[in-house]
Amino acid sequence: MIQQFLEWLQTLGIPGLFFVMFLEGSSLPFPGLILVLSYGYILAPSYIQIVFIAFGMSFSYTLASLMPYYVGKKLGGHFPKRFRKGLEKGAAYFNRYGIWSVTLSRPFGIGNYISYIAGMSKVQLYKYIILTFIGIYPWSYVMIFLGNYFKGNYQAFQQFFESYSFYGYGIIIIGIAIIGLITYTRITHRKRDFSRRKEGGEES
Repeated sequence: MIQQFLEWLQTLGIPGLFFVMFLEGSSLPFPGLILVLSYGYILAPSYIQIVFIAFGMSFSYTLASLMPYYVGKKLGGHFPKRFRKGLEKGAAYFNRYGIWSVTLSRPFGIGNYISYIAGMSKVQLYKYIILTFIGIYPWSYVMIFLGNYFKGNYQAFQQFFESYSFYGYGIIIIGIAIIGLITYTRITHRKRDFSRRKEGGEES
């Protein structure tokens, strides 16, 4: 049964993997993790190939995530009751981390709700796209890599994940924090330079 399932995934190839990520990004309840790990086993890509495959996966996910983003933007708070509990958790997460929650939440289940919250909060589209891509790319790379490493053995992966997930999340958060700090520093320098030039122009 499992062998037939893997053969079916192999027949679909990389387009099938991208479609899996598209469904995952659309916020539909979907076992994307298991399928992505299976694809890592089937494709057995090299490190360089994983870089490009993860790029395609992240693009598909980001593209699909625009659907819940626009749904949230159009419908606002008019969601079914079963959705509201998850949306409340997403809203609390968003209020705590601001727009960076779009990036930080992607490896977690709450990331699906953040897409709606980002739309409801009127996050600028280009920022939403960039932050979503930044958040999902490391996850895409690591999942394909682990799928290849563990040979599609989900139980072995789960044991590894439970043991070392804290360190993995720590690395991702530190990386995002560094990117945010560099971006903030550059923006601050630009504002200072602009102010100096403006003051210099007024004096002359």
